[in-house]
Amino acid sequence: MIKLNKKNTKQISVLQVLPHLNSGGLVSGAVEVSKALSRSNIKNIVVSSGGYRENEVIRENGIIEKLPVHSKNVFRIFNNKKKLIELIKKYDINIIHARSRAPAWSAYWAARELKIPFVTTFHGTYGIESLIKKKYNCVMLKSNAVIAISKFIEKHIKDKYKFKGKIHTISRGVNTEIFSPEKVSSARLINAAKKIKTEGNDKIILLPGRLTDWKGHRLAIKAVAKLSFNDFKLVIIGDSQGRTRYKNSLIELSSSLNLHNRVIFLEHTRDLPAYMMLSDLVLSCSIKPEAFGRTTLEAQAMGRPLVAFNHGGSIELIKNNENGILSEVANIEKLAINIEKGLNLSIRERKKLAKKSIVNVQEKYRTEFMCKKTINVYKNILNTFASS
Repeated sequence: MIKLNKKNTKQISVLQVLPHLNSGGLVSGAVEVSKALSRSNIKNIVVSSGGYRENEVIRENGIIEKLPVHSKNVFRIFNNKKKLIELIKKYDINIIHARSRAPAWSAYWAARELKIPFVTTFHGTYGIESLIKKKYNCVMLKSNAVIAISKFIEKHIKDKYKFKGKIHTISRGVNTEIFSPEKVSSARLINAAKKIKTEGNDKIILLPGRLTDWKGHRLAIKAVAKLSFNDFKLVIIGDSQGRTRYKNSLIELSSSLNLHNRVIFLEHTRDLPAYMMLSDLVLSCSIKPEAFGRTTLEAQAMGRPLVAFNHGGSIELIKNNENGILSEVANIEKLAINIEKGLNLSIRERKKLAKKSIVNVQEKYRTEFMCKKTINVYKNILNTFASS
């Protein structure tokens, strides 16, 4: 349990609102904060359109409410505002925390009408191609407390939106009770190995992340086709989210490069630590900069060698050639070279890298650090609001 000053927290009651409760870093952050609030006896409600991670909130005595807050339809957004007001009154909420733009508009109007503090977390760079999009995004800066999930996102907010207000930069965290080499049993490793049909000498290259083109799956497939050896499997783990055409295009690409039995696709797994433990190398090949790079941290927590493109949050998390390898963005030739480099590390080098990676996560990026800082933002903003 996170130790907080009970005098300052006993009246806090938080409503978090986000599009869904399925996979993704945004969802993980909301679920982790909900658990921390519940364990500190702070009433909290999570509002979303639903998802398989609801049970994690419920098990810790958090409250789930479903609304179509994923919708960008103006009429839905306005109606969601009314529904949020009803929930805020029903549960006597005094802080509302939005984690995405569409629900943030509903939350902003609800908070303004009820005169309660409004908190936002900037989870990504968002599109700013047009003035309309930029205006739409600006709701994330209309809050009483703006949280950025990395120094990269903090800089993005300042540079792109010319924002002069205070930004609370709170790095995401890893649950080291789950992402820990000691916690993965032999049975879980055997089960993971069976699912990818690995053979004894196969080198396992893992690429976690939902199936969307900016995650760089094509680049990874083209890079492994250039490796000087054939005893490997590229395991792509992530929700297809209905993108059947995209997945089929990746399968076709693999076949055209004679990799059809060396590139394995798995839908999102709830045992990512086992697959990471099984892997010889983890990749992060996003062609757009990752806002933070949670899977990078998870790989480090598991002590796995890692190759990531040299931009976004990866630069904050990786010290090149010490706890990972940074590779030039979208350069397939260099990616292939760095994959071989990572796979060819000696046992001594792998142990040294694993130790540095695990210590770095334990000292700086544990989930409880992120949760404690977030709850302190709630506490401070509520105290400021009460005294104004």
